[in-house]
Amino acid sequence: MDMSALRNLAGLALGALLTSACNQDANPAMASVSGTATYRERMALPPGAVFEVRLEDVSRAGAAAGILAETRVESPGNPPFAFTLSYDPAHIDATHSYSIRARVLHGDAVLFTSDTHTPLPADDSSAPLEILMVRAGAARAGSPDVPDATPGPGLLRGTYSYMADAGLFTACGTDERIPVAMEGDNAALESGYRKVVPEPGATLVATVIGRIEAREPMEGPVRPHLIVEQFVNVVAGTCETPPVVALEDTYWQLAQLGGTPVALAAGQRAPYFVLDSARHRVSGYAGCNRMMGGYSVDGAKLAFTQMAGTMMACLQGMEIEQALHEALKRVTAWRIEGNRLDLLDADGAVAAAFTAV
Repeated sequence: MDMSALRNLAGLALGALLTSACNQDANPAMASVSGTATYRERMALPPGAVFEVRLEDVSRAGAAAGILAETRVESPGNPPFAFTLSYDPAHIDATHSYSIRARVLHGDAVLFTSDTHTPLPADDSSAPLEILMVRAGAARAGSPDVPDATPGPGLLRGTYSYMADAGLFTACGTDERIPVAMEGDNAALESGYRKVVPEPGATLVATVIGRIEAREPMEGPVRPHLIVEQFVNVVAGTCETPPVVALEDTYWQLAQLGGTPVALAAGQRAPYFVLDSARHRVSGYAGCNRMMGGYSVDGAKLAFTQMAGTMMACLQGMEIEQALHEALKRVTAWRIEGNRLDLLDADGAVAAAFTAV
């Protein structure tokens, strides 16, 4: 073989190698989502801590979340932790629900975890996400990976007033006025107040699902604040005014499933839901996980739609949660007698019964 032929063969081989390398470097059309995750506690992580972010399919009630993408950072340093999560958009089903979850691990122990639903943005051009994690020992009931968490937020009813960009809440039966933190579902509380109030500074009766935590105000020392987890309703009246029992904007606590009373373990939080008439959304707690979705009501007809939730395993409450989700699928109608709500199936049988709290 002469030198010219050798040079031609070498050129062909080099071209093949370059083509192969280019093909290997050419990634399929991947999408990504970026953001930061942090926690409020002023504490350093122990050596060996790992920061983890996952994209999960949380569509199926009662089923474990499917992991579509994951990124881990060992020894991440101090928060906020920046992350970029890449995923294949071909695996995204428009009929499914997806959530992004962040947590900090040390060995097998969960130190911090996000306990609210952070949906996947519609496209990768959205603004960076901001995820707030809570300490595992202080997380709310039903939080991811914290089956033995301390009791979650409770139902609070009290007088509420708003003036000079600040809300004040006094729980019925107490004389202590507590400032309302400008976070969580506080915006919905303020909006509901403005729709009812005759003038700024007037006092109404508000019902919320919330908790009391220390916060540092703009001025002055750290003091307790009301953190509104979910706005229920706000009405004119006083603490002595009987609460309005209506299908919507009422805290409905689970009492029976299929005619059988629901038995809860000691210290176990009772499942509930609230139908938000302003946003036409249903939200609540199913026994282990938070749940959310839509609903439609037409006279005595009622249907729950696109129900989803944070699909995490718990040591207790999973059986009730699965039965509740199955019951909600069968609901076609409703009726209220006194402070009891019956959800009926197509045959008129009681699929689930709730009590107004």
